[in-house]
Amino acid sequence: MTVSRRSAGFTLIELTLVTLLVLIIAGLSTPLFKKTLSDLSARNTAFSVCKLINYAQEMAILQRSSYRIDFDFKKGKYQLLRLSSSVNPPAFKKVTGRFGRLFGIPQGLRLSGDKSGMTFYSDGHCDDIKINILTDMSGYSIEVKGFGNAVEIKEVNIER
Repeated sequence: MTVSRRSAGFTLIELTLVTLLVLIIAGLSTPLFKKTLSDLSARNTAFSVCKLINYAQEMAILQRSSYRIDFDFKKGKYQLLRLSSSVNPPAFKKVTGRFGRLFGIPQGLRLSGDKSGMTFYSDGHCDDIKINILTDMSGYSIEVKGFGNAVEIKEVNIER
C-alpha cells in the first residue's frame, strides 16, 4: 500500500492569501465603522440631553420650583440644578440623585450652543435655547422654544 505525500489541508500560500484578503476587507471597513459609531454616539447623547430637559420641565412643574441646566461648552459637560430658597439670596444648587450628576459627552464629540444654560420655571415655561452635539461631519441640534413646545431634535450636516 502506497501513502500519498500530499495530505489533506491548506498550503501556506493559501492561508497567506486568505489572511491578506481578510486584512484588506477589515482595513477598508474600519473608517465606515468609525463614522457609524461616532454618529450613534452623537445621537445617543442628543437623546440623553433631551431626556434631561424633559425631566427638568416635569420636576419644575411638579415641585413648583425653578430648575436649570448649565452647559460647559469648553469641557463638554452639563448638569441639572435646582433653585434653593434656603440660602440668601436664592441660588441654584446641584440636584441630588442620578439626575444631579455631572454629565459629559463622549470623546470625539463637541458641545456648543447659543446660551450656557436654560431655566425651567414652575408655571411650565422655559428659556429658549439651541444646543448642538457635533461630530467632525454631522451631528444633532436640539431646540427648545418657551412654553408648551416639545423638544425638537434635528440632524445637522457640516459642510467642508
